Amino acid sequence: MPSNATHPYILVVDDNEEIRELLELVLEEEGYEVRAVASGDEALKLVREQRPDLITLDLSLPGKDGWAVLRELQSNDETVTIPVLIISAFTRHLGGAARDQVAQIIPKPFYLNQILAEVKATLERDAGRRLQRAHAPQEGGAPS
Repeated sequence: MPSNATHPYILVVDDNEEIRELLELVLEEEGYEVRAVASGDEALKLVREQRPDLITLDLSLPGKDGWAVLRELQSNDETVTIPVLIISAFTRHLGGAARDQVAQIIPKPFYLNQILAEVKATLERDAGRRLQRAHAPQEGGAPS
């Protein structure tokens, strides 16, 4: 599912089937393209194949957990700019460094209106940053 300006592509990563299905349904109703997966390994495979505009990420996952997924995303130049919303029951244990790596942290249980508001705000912020980078002068070059 390629991203386009009218339908951003969101990857939902959660091992709980009910949460995956709920988020997928609600986000699709809002007009987003959505894929939902149950494991960190599946998430990283999809990120390599189809770069999402945003990822919602649970920390407690089978196989590669959310921490490992986040580390891998942050260590790759092609994925480091993908905004990540952590949606997890383990948010109290997130330290300052981890908090700096994500767009937002939403504790479980969550309110759907909170998720929708954060997704919208994060995508708008990210679009603004991309626009600024596109119009910024390149190092050593003249402004475009």
